[in-house]
Amino acid sequence: MSFYRAKAALHLCALLIFFFFSLLTPAAAQVRMEAQVGFHGLFRLGYPFPVRVELTNLGGAVEGILEVRVWKGGPARGVDVYPVYHRRRVLLSTQSPKSFQFTIHPDSVSRPLALTFSGAGFRSTKEIDLRRHFSPVPLLLLVTENNFLPPIPLGPTSGGPLISLALGDLPADPRAYQGVAAVIFYEQSLRDLSRRQLAALEGWLSSGGRMLILGSLHYALYQEAQMSRFLPVHVAGLKRFSFLPDLDRRYGKAGAPLKDLWGQAARLVEGRAVIEDDGVPILVEADRGKGKVFYLAVDVGRPPLSRWAGLPDLFRDLLGSMPERSPPVQARWDDAVFSQLLANPSFISAYVPVRSFLLWTLFYVGGIGALAWRWREHRPGRRNLVLCFVLLHGLASVGGYLYFSRRGSVPDGVLLTATLLDGSSGGYAQAQSNVALFSTQTREYGVQVESGWSDLEALYPRPGTAAEARVVVEEEGSSTRFSFPLREWAYRLFKIRSLRPFPLGVELEDRGDRLTLRVSNLSAKDLTECWFVVRGQGFFLGELPRGARQVREFALASKAPASESPRPRLDLREIRFGNRMHEMLFRHSFFPESQGLAQGSGDGALFFGWVREASPRVWTDDGEVSAYDYTLFRVIIPLDGGRDLDEG
Repeated sequence: MSFYRAKAALHLCALLIFFFFSLLTPAAAQVRMEAQVGFHGLFRLGYPFPVRVELTNLGGAVEGILEVRVWKGGPARGVDVYPVYHRRRVLLSTQSPKSFQFTIHPDSVSRPLALTFSGAGFRSTKEIDLRRHFSPVPLLLLVTENNFLPPIPLGPTSGGPLISLALGDLPADPRAYQGVAAVIFYEQSLRDLSRRQLAALEGWLSSGGRMLILGSLHYALYQEAQMSRFLPVHVAGLKRFSFLPDLDRRYGKAGAPLKDLWGQAARLVEGRAVIEDDGVPILVEADRGKGKVFYLAVDVGRPPLSRWAGLPDLFRDLLGSMPERSPPVQARWDDAVFSQLLANPSFISAYVPVRSFLLWTLFYVGGIGALAWRWREHRPGRRNLVLCFVLLHGLASVGGYLYFSRRGSVPDGVLLTATLLDGSSGGYAQAQSNVALFSTQTREYGVQVESGWSDLEALYPRPGTAAEARVVVEEEGSSTRFSFPLREWAYRLFKIRSLRPFPLGVELEDRGDRLTLRVSNLSAKDLTECWFVVRGQGFFLGELPRGARQVREFALASKAPASESPRPRLDLREIRFGNRMHEMLFRHSFFPESQGLAQGSGDGALFFGWVREASPRVWTDDGEVSAYDYTLFRVIIPLDGGRDLDEG
């Protein structure tokens, strides 16, 4: 019996030991991590792209942090290499999968992409070689309901390759589409598209994207509310076209003409009908901000159009070439510009209480002067004089220390944002926000960026350790949070681009003997200190309140006699503003001499004005950091000729 008891006790101990070690087993061993780079494994080199990470929990509930590390900077950027960590807090329930999507933008594919899932007592890491996934040309995305691929012939300028996606694979971040030439919809319902996915598509489209909507016999899919947000027409039903002469004449080749086609009967809502038949639009082109939407009413996936010889030429025009979305003229932002701002008394007063320090110094000097006068007039005892001097010195020192201590009126840091809005057609403005964070203490800082930003370029002017150079990116609802450390009296510079609605229209009409300027401010912000510069001459326009319109006429001056010297051209650096920071940013950042815009506006016209109380695109919720925001709106209008002007 003792043998069986010992055997049972041994089994019980083994079970207890197994149970104990199972509790100590890291939870990461129960979570499987898979990742998909780009769109089905492809992304365009040099542009942001999506990364989908799928975590499958095979055990109990797990809480941890999912992190994607990429590398920015390098010799091509002119700054040292530094890591950027995209983080997200994850809670996995028992026996469940969950997917997460990040948008990353490494400056080089030579370093692997590192994925990490870590928590209390566990850590799992996976590396992906990006060199196997990039494409040197832009991508084409095809979204279709039944995964049926219509014949889409790709030419040398049409981009490629063509990637078929399910609706759920579309990114929810507009930046993830920057390497995409066009998105094509064919027989696809958009009912299941999330609000963030819709916003991402609209943001990408407004910033210069291209969308193709190919008609189909299933016309009910094109009558849904979600699809109507992008369609430039209203689809009513089907129609049989016996012959399309305009389509054949434009794209047809030698062969049988197109006959007996079924297509969608639609009514034009916006844009222009490039090809139509008896008032029914066949091919429609519409502008959306800086982007374009094309709609084709006939079905390219079914004969006879699917076997038509002119189909390659048609898609060559529809797809076109991918436009560059970076602004043609960018504001300068580097160490030289920030050094000019740092030397400006207006910026120094942002973190040094100059006025309070001056008053405290006057109090101390005045006290010394009063003691000297007392000694000269009344000759008090030496003991009383020394006692008064010590009392004055102690009061000034202790009071000054308490008032000017670190937790007093001196903030931990100063956040400066200078935004340049370049006006474009459609009521949109290309925004470049130049951000500087200056630190008076050694600590961790965090700033938030509004949704819709398209590109981030972080400059690290003072190289340090890898821990000091890191940047942590965390998605927080509609905004993005950037965290990074700074040493005492150090700073860091950023450039952030975005495209935002700013309905301020500027029109210039040439009537032969005079120019007419029409400015309408339909935005929610007032403009102050507005100027109009044309032919090297400047005219002050004053304020332009929200909802106001202003019309000014400028008469063309007659040519000066040969004996007279030509009228001197306006140098933009001579323009004065009521704010010193406005002048510094205007001269050194927004209109630097290196861009050739300082000497007037060349042969073009220039309108600009400062936006009063502009909504900040970058902000901080840290009460120990002072924030200052400056925004300039400008429009550059090309002109022909070279005549001088006089204001009419």
